[in-house]
Amino acid sequence: MKSMKILAVAFAWNEINYIQRMVHYYRQQGCDLNIIDNCSTDGTYQWLQNHGVRTRQKDTHNTFNLLKLQGALVNDIRAVKPDWVVYTGIDVYFIFDKTIRETIEQADAEGYNMVSVQYFNVYNTGERRTGEAKNDFFFARKFKRLYMIAKYQEPFGFEADSIQVKEKKIFDANGVFLNYGNCKSSEEREATYRRRKRAWDEGLDRNYGVHYLEGRTRNWIWSKDELIDLRTTEYYKYIKKIL
Repeated sequence: MKSMKILAVAFAWNEINYIQRMVHYYRQQGCDLNIIDNCSTDGTYQWLQNHGVRTRQKDTHNTFNLLKLQGALVNDIRAVKPDWVVYTGIDVYFIFDKTIRETIEQADAEGYNMVSVQYFNVYNTGERRTGEAKNDFFFARKFKRLYMIAKYQEPFGFEADSIQVKEKKIFDANGVFLNYGNCKSSEEREATYRRRKRAWDEGLDRNYGVHYLEGRTRNWIWSKDELIDLRTTEYYKYIKKIL
């Protein structure tokens, strides 16, 4: 039987310190990759090329314009025509009780066209980063589920942070979805904020990336008192799998 093509897609901008771990993880989980480089200046694009990742550059003139980048991703996905798409990020990890491939294969075999899992945003609460964020940051907020893993079909698109397909049939997977973006340094977050602000100034809906405003008011450091310690939750058994 032909092996299912599972395509993990993402954007990257100046991620040279983090890209290697992300690429290794998703390959280990049975995914191919397609990463659009948003004109990095730190060698990220060259690293992707040198390590066999399907990539190209998309110039949004030093702005983080989500809609333009998602439009470019849709074009790439249509060119590849994968069986399933995993919409992820350089700081984003889907961790299931099985591998991503095995989880998607189960969902597909049972007639589902989307996979959902509980979502947590992880925050910097003042710890010093010693390497991988997963080893140093454990305080998070629980958010409603996003639909970021879907069977490829037309029409196919994005709305905010979720994939949009018709007639959703959702497989609720055992696992957790972690976003470590807010664990980066204040300097890195500030640089990303400035690129998002330029996109807002050019007309991008300000609801796209509104969380940056909260981060700035805190100088990108959150209080543990208002967050959940993931180590005390049922989801930590999944997180320990990648520690």
